[in-house]
Amino acid sequence: MTESRDRPGRTSQRRDLVFVSAGLELDGGGRALAGRLLAAGSADYARERGIGWSLLSLGGLDGFVAGGGARAFRGRQGALAMAIWRRQLAGGRRVALIYDLLGPARAQAWLPPPLRAPYLVALYGIEVWRHLSGSRSRALRHASVRLATSHCTLAGARAVNRDFGPVEVLPLCLEERPPTGEVDGALLDRAGRDYLLIVGRMAATERYKGHHQLLQALQRLPAEVQPRRQAAGNVRPLLVIAGDGDDRPRLEALAATLGVADRVLFTGFVSEASLAELYARAAIFVMPSRGEGFGLVYLEAMRAARPCIGARASAAAEIIADGATGLLVDPLDPDDIAGALVRAPWARPAAGVSSSSSPRGAGARGCGPCWTA
Repeated sequence: MTESRDRPGRTSQRRDLVFVSAGLELDGGGRALAGRLLAAGSADYARERGIGWSLLSLGGLDGFVAGGGARAFRGRQGALAMAIWRRQLAGGRRVALIYDLLGPARAQAWLPPPLRAPYLVALYGIEVWRHLSGSRSRALRHASVRLATSHCTLAGARAVNRDFGPVEVLPLCLEERPPTGEVDGALLDRAGRDYLLIVGRMAATERYKGHHQLLQALQRLPAEVQPRRQAAGNVRPLLVIAGDGDDRPRLEALAATLGVADRVLFTGFVSEASLAELYARAAIFVMPSRGEGFGLVYLEAMRAARPCIGARASAAAEIIADGATGLLVDPLDPDDIAGALVRAPWARPAAGVSSSSSPRGAGARGCGPCWTA
């Protein structure tokens, strides 16, 4: 993609790379993390080959210094599109573009083929799990290279859109950097250890993550699987829910209705440093989500040597080795989820694997702790 050809077999000019991002903010979630990984990888690729590299971001530039080829547009979509077009239409060295999301790639749909530079677009899940039309459909079909984060993402896209050409599946990994922010010691004291942990935004538009079903499963656990009371009479939570969102009040009300409110700790938003500690102190990570395009949280749990419970027929099945590094369940069946929790190896750490021995950046099935039940 970084070479242009005047005629078959003859290279005329190598292309500089222009990375176009929807935003690289550290608090931007999994999509922004994937963007930072792709940006760093493409920058290294360009440097090794002696070609130019620049960055245009609709949002922030966290991790990348403004200037020196990096520019942020603070949400100004029109200005970003104009910059993308100028890079392709201006004289001088030719370019190839890398888009970390389909939305910004719509700029390519308005250029005629002779003026349109080759480009790559990354696919994550929900943004392509609906029928695409207009500029989104054209941007996907005209791409020179398409990357999907999982076979699940690809299958969902093909189920609702007509043929848009070949797609390469490239699973994600984790960044190698220290977690940001301060550790909330008071929160960790309330959480204790050896709890169930779920991490994710609680949004009314994203109820597929499984918070509701997990609370129902908690109610179905037998009496012997109960939180321990401390000498002062305080009850340690059995389930820690990390994250925040507009659906949190409904879930808190549900926990009260189910009679499990005293066994659940809603943390609200936590820093990366606190989240890393929550993973390390948990017994099991549980997120029976049926709508993840990949699921970086499973890798985060495995990096802390925690076994995982995820949904069958989902992207989690490409990360969790069922019966080895965790269990796969029916995400809509609280009884199935409860059954998996009963079979879970509650002893910590699982199968003798400590946090210090877990592989950093584990990105494949088979990494992480062993399942002993």
